[in-house]
Amino acid sequence: MKWILMRRNIFLASLLLLGFVTGCGLSTEHMLKSGRIDDHRRVDVGDGVEIDCWIIQPRGKAKASAGETAPTVILLHPMLMDKSWFLGLGEKLAKKGWTVVLPDLRHHGKSGGAHITWGAKEKSDIWKLVNLLIREKQITPDIYVMGASLGGCVAVQYAAVDPRCKGVLALVPPTGVRGVVRRKWPLGTRPFIKSEIQRECRQGGYRSPDDADAVLAAKKLRCPIILVSAKLDMTVPASQVEEIYKAAPQPKKLISIMANHTTVQKWRDDWIIQQLEKLRTMGKPAATEPKPKIKTKTPPAGSSPKKNRKTP
Repeated sequence: MKWILMRRNIFLASLLLLGFVTGCGLSTEHMLKSGRIDDHRRVDVGDGVEIDCWIIQPRGKAKASAGETAPTVILLHPMLMDKSWFLGLGEKLAKKGWTVVLPDLRHHGKSGGAHITWGAKEKSDIWKLVNLLIREKQITPDIYVMGASLGGCVAVQYAAVDPRCKGVLALVPPTGVRGVVRRKWPLGTRPFIKSEIQRECRQGGYRSPDDADAVLAAKKLRCPIILVSAKLDMTVPASQVEEIYKAAPQPKKLISIMANHTTVQKWRDDWIIQQLEKLRTMGKPAATEPKPKIKTKTPPAGSSPKKNRKTP
């Protein structure tokens, strides 16, 4: 038991250190002055919570070519991190012609909220944020969402409630509050697990664990989804990712890579960008080459077709 707790503490400490090194805690003022982001917004989503987000517009040549048709991608960070977790990825996507939205999920970073709700309230937070940014013409309705861990769980649930979402890329997403509690207490009895799930719901201020369930949400998807599991993941087992995949309708894709819970998210920006580009073509009919026209000779007027004659 002590070994398990020590391993968990080491994992959490490494995540916090990694977050510090990769930019967690960078001030918005510094980001705006340095030109790394183009705008900063705080959006009131109700229940006394404001969501804080950064926006990066397409860069350089991509800006000129994208224009008003630039696709929008919402990048959702994992638990314990904030919007700067995917800042580097967002900058690369902007150079590829994407408009990038980097929000702090509730109870993270500069956003409000006393508890994580595993998608029950976060999906509505993102929907309201998107509504505002479209009205302000900061983004186009050509929307995609990418998230990791907690962010992946929220991404699936958000896509299920917003028909404007055209694709989901979810890296190592847990199935929701049920999956998180079972993973947290692997030896817990059924009554204990049930009581812990109910406690999470009460604490988060939502009625049912169904409100925070990525599997149920996946069944309602009307857009393509790519799910990624990590073979060395000690936090979210591949079985939870596979459960979401089985529930989702086509078009869908499941990828399993040799990585752990952190390395599936970091240091593979180019690969993630490739998956987002593939997501844009999933479900679209493949272009088919026109069949060549076969010219047939028409017999001259008054002539009759030749018949096979039998020789005597």
